[in-house]
Amino acid sequence: MVKICMVVLKNYYFDARVRRYAESLIKNGVKVDVLCLQDDDLDIVIANTDNLRVFTIPLHHFQGGRARYLYEISLAFLLFTIKLLGLHFKNRYQVIHVHNMPDLLLFSAIIPKMMGARIILDIHDPMPEVYISKYGQFASPLVVRILALQEKLSCLIANAIVSANSHFKENLVIRGVPADKITVVNNIPNSDIFNRGAYQEERLAIKKQFTLIFPGTIAPRYGLEVPIRALQQLATKIPEIRLLIIGPHSQYKDELIKLAEQIGVSTFILFKPSIPVGEVPRQIALADVGIYPALPDPHMSIATPGKILEFAVMGIPIVSSRLRIVEDFFTDAGVSFFEPGNVDKFAECIIDLYENPPRREELIQNADRIFVQTQSWAQELKKYLDLLNTLLPRTGLKDGVVQTH
Repeated sequence: MVKICMVVLKNYYFDARVRRYAESLIKNGVKVDVLCLQDDDLDIVIANTDNLRVFTIPLHHFQGGRARYLYEISLAFLLFTIKLLGLHFKNRYQVIHVHNMPDLLLFSAIIPKMMGARIILDIHDPMPEVYISKYGQFASPLVVRILALQEKLSCLIANAIVSANSHFKENLVIRGVPADKITVVNNIPNSDIFNRGAYQEERLAIKKQFTLIFPGTIAPRYGLEVPIRALQQLATKIPEIRLLIIGPHSQYKDELIKLAEQIGVSTFILFKPSIPVGEVPRQIALADVGIYPALPDPHMSIATPGKILEFAVMGIPIVSSRLRIVEDFFTDAGVSFFEPGNVDKFAECIIDLYENPPRREELIQNADRIFVQTQSWAQELKKYLDLLNTLLPRTGLKDGVVQTH
């Protein structure tokens, strides 16, 4: 039996991409182990079945200053290296699939690689662009160069590289990574989890509130000040308006709470902590509009907006800032666009959808036609299985069934 280990610096149950891979591989007869961060607040049982086991190291997803971040990254690297080595001695994985960030997490698998394991580096997000996005004008050119160097070194050591979209691949190639070493596996939602039909009751229920939902990272680059400030206008037109923001605690989240209090809109906002991936579809189905107010920058303009794709698959209308990557997936027919950072235009989009139910249905149908009916995780999974076949000359996967030669 093929044995694959997924390594990720997050908790498995909160990372949709890692969980999508693991569950798809299990259906194809692969035994999957996941090595990840723990989460003491998680109230679900960690998986331990014949084909899926989740192992954790005693660290959480961390917040803090740069010094603290470097310390915890170093500690995490040490713990991952020790744990992964022990697991590999027991299980002899054919493939170790390392998910960034950071790229250097790949080096926790260097001894298993020397022992014959094939290593995949999955670039969920390119670190140089993410750093620029987080620090903007304060980003150090030296740090950007260092991040690009460690990215290139990690890609050199990996047997294969997976990127989350074609824009990421283009940037990797520009920075010297061979194009033929990179496989693009787009970040398409898994319809087994994001199953619109399973939540028909929630979608069709008469709702007392008109809910805008944003489930994801709570950071300045996601532009969440825009919908909060827009509530001053929206509340006068839509008394039952509610903004639901689901995501991990951060300093920026505290700033948003304070902003809401200062401008008098706190009663219209509900902040919820992060929830496991399996609980996200229900929250989306209960909402009226999915929002994505991200601000353009070298990363956000090309980063796959996973939440927008989940909104589309779950069948709710979408309001988004106009970003290059969103326009790649949808035209104006499938998304109600506003100019990034423009509070008034955002409010206009929401009021238009509230007052015009046929417009909401039109956006849903167009998003179905443009995206949902033309792209699927099954298509992306095939590319990943093909990659595994090239890495496993003696044991391959073919037509969705493990083949042992």
